[in-house]
Amino acid sequence: MVAELSVVPIGTSSTSLSDFIATALREVKRAGVKYRLCPTSTVFEADLETALEITKAAHRAVIKAGAKRVITTLRIDERLDELRTLEERIKRVEAKAK
Repeated sequence: MVAELSVVPIGTSSTSLSDFIATALREVKRAGVKYRLCPTSTVFEADLETALEITKAAHRAVIKAGAKRVITTLRIDERLDELRTLEERIKRVEAKAK
């Protein structure tokens, strides 16, 4: 399964969010899943329970880091007929875009 996680802190003292995003990313890394950091989200491979645990941990970590409000979005792509990694999915689309 592929999950896309976006954690947006609101009510911070700066327009820069990289410290908060790094805090959320550490939770993804701590889970030991394969991931890809993107400009506005992080995509990772995990089963449903792990994806939910990572989301909860990242959300709470950003609050603990000082954000007064956090908007967290989790999108799940669970394909049941066959498993494909992040790299395989990207390669298939890029091959078709040539």
